[in-house]
Amino acid sequence: MDSSNNAIHFDFADGKISGGNLIERAGLELMRIAAWMTRPADFCGFSYAARIVRTILPSDQPIRTQLLDDTVFEFPYGDAYWSRLLYNRVSYCPDIERFLVAMRDVDYLFIDCGANYGYMSAIVASDAYGNKSAISIEADPDTFSILQKNSENNNNRFETRHNAVFSKSGETVNLYGAKHEARSIIPDEGGTTGGMVETLALDDIPKMGKKPIILKLDVEGVEIEAMKGARRLANTDCLVIFEDHGSDPTHEVSKYFLEDLKMKIFLSGENACREITSLDELAAIKKNSRVGYDFIATKSDFWLDHIAGYGIEKIAD
Repeated sequence: MDSSNNAIHFDFADGKISGGNLIERAGLELMRIAAWMTRPADFCGFSYAARIVRTILPSDQPIRTQLLDDTVFEFPYGDAYWSRLLYNRVSYCPDIERFLVAMRDVDYLFIDCGANYGYMSAIVASDAYGNKSAISIEADPDTFSILQKNSENNNNRFETRHNAVFSKSGETVNLYGAKHEARSIIPDEGGTTGGMVETLALDDIPKMGKKPIILKLDVEGVEIEAMKGARRLANTDCLVIFEDHGSDPTHEVSKYFLEDLKMKIFLSGENACREITSLDELAAIKKNSRVGYDFIATKSDFWLDHIAGYGIEKIAD
């Protein structure tokens, strides 16, 4: 049954809102204004505004966003993370999205670790990005249910798996964290638990075949353990998109890619990639301790050639 009528519709291209009652539409407009106001500060304070809106102007209806002509993305009304999409002047992850669009003619498999509601899987499997095959992995059970719905909303064009990516498969671990976008198998100070989940080592994913792979790794502090479970994968034609958080002055994740995995890492820019060769360069980039920074890592000649084709930014001495 088509459930699209049981949602508030938002068109990302033109910003139009349809469906919903007056209270719900007013709520979306307020969240749009809050996203616009907080965007210059990397949305600092937006989550508080979204929570206030969903409290004083409540709704049980999801927001169904038309991201692309053939792609929808659904998230709960008042979601303190994804409602920032209501400010449609900038995409979710513009530099990485531009890079992936540039790779649309490459026949690769996309593995989305820490997929959340499936935004990246949905767009990569779209026509604009080359209709890639995708495996979307999410640990949190509530978040996973929305991920599954987004796969269904997009004709099941990406596969979903309910697991926590880790160094070994088959272990049962707890989930911690109050925010769905930051839930992790690492215990937090508050001890908030989001349930239990079975771990999955990336090398144990069946039927990956011989295609080149783009691995998106956003697993809330477990990136190194996840790569320990992907040693075979790392030695294939694999490119990793990973997050190094601004709150880590040691740049532990990037250091692991550089020194332990012997990969080259790059910062994707508007029209080219910039190779990062030292931790000092990372310190100059990671200036905001509140946000995560996305980098690209690979040691595959196949992907290094494609990165060179995309463009390498020359850094002045």
